Amino acid sequence: MIASLHNGVTALKSLTQGLQVLGNNISNVNSLGYKSSRANYSDNFYLHMNDAESGADGVPSNNIQQHGTGVHVGSISSDFSQGTIEMTGLDLDLAIQGEALPNGGGFFEIADPVTGELFYTRAGAFESTVEGFVVTRDQYRYQLQGVDGPLVVGTQEGETLLARRVEEDGKINLVVNKDGVDQIRGSGQVKVSNFLSPQYLRRVGNGFYSNGQAGQNIAGISDNTVPATGSNGKLKQYALELSNVDLTNEFAAMISHQRSFQAGSRVVTTSDMILSEAVNLKR
Repeated sequence: MIASLHNGVTALKSLTQGLQVLGNNISNVNSLGYKSSRANYSDNFYLHMNDAESGADGVPSNNIQQHGTGVHVGSISSDFSQGTIEMTGLDLDLAIQGEALPNGGGFFEIADPVTGELFYTRAGAFESTVEGFVVTRDQYRYQLQGVDGPLVVGTQEGETLLARRVEEDGKINLVVNKDGVDQIRGSGQVKVSNFLSPQYLRRVGNGFYSNGQAGQNIAGISDNTVPATGSNGKLKQYALELSNVDLTNEFAAMISHQRSFQAGSRVVTTSDMILSEAVNLKR
């Protein structure tokens, strides 16, 4: 009975972690570029009581005894498939389109302007600073990286900015007016970082991911950083990628977890009742 009580408790603990994952998914259903997570359950180690013995005529008997010790959350995996693309009308809102590509087609690479630390994100809400740097539209102001370094989309002396165009391959063209003449000037190319094993990326909040610490290449970053080439997705201007959370699936999983939690609770209460009866036998 002690073993069954323990098994029931492990179920309750594991399912609580699973509900935390589901709750986090549901709470981030409107977060830009958010990727849903899933708790993967595994059985615990087994207590091996005895092996199968040889039966008559050399046929093994079916009396092997192994007792399970419950369940645990073996891993929490992320779904990096593409979320819904929503048009915004803002020229520095960018989305990576990689629905048919592995891992959704990659990530934007951004850098802390003070420390130089690199992060990766699918939330492409950017804006330009007074100096012309393209930065995240939040309190962090991380700089969007281009193929050749931080992107700068500012005007030069005597120029008036008319429009900014971002092509599918990440090339940025500025339409400017100088001395009464409209001109098109190139202004860098957006960098897309892709990973062989994005499951190893570490979530750090605000839709940002880190590829290890101290420059470690844990997730296996690809050498190809040009959008719309290889396994990299193409860019879409005036658009943002929304969360890929499917509320229908999340609510269905929550109901399943609730039923499993009730079953685990019943194992605990039933084991407790039997133990109480056993303790009271001598009375």
